Amino acid sequence: MTLQQRKKNPLAEIIRSQLEEINKYKWIESEKLGQDIGMERATREWMAKHFPEWKRYRWNKAIQEALQSDAHLN
Repeated sequence: MTLQQRKKNPLAEIIRSQLEEINKYKWIESEKLGQDIGMERATREWMAKHFPEWKRYRWNKAIQEALQSDAHLN
């Protein structure tokens, strides 16, 4: 999937971004423990620790992109 195709589906981009963040968290925490913490645990912990801030960031980014897109149309 190209970047242009991803831009056409904002929901897919949000899901991809969230999964990428969970995978980063899983890798970091697994390295700290010296063993794989698993996707379920990584998802649960990431949601509890990081989701609210990530969601706020994504929301603000989406608003900025919409405003920029709207400005280009006018």
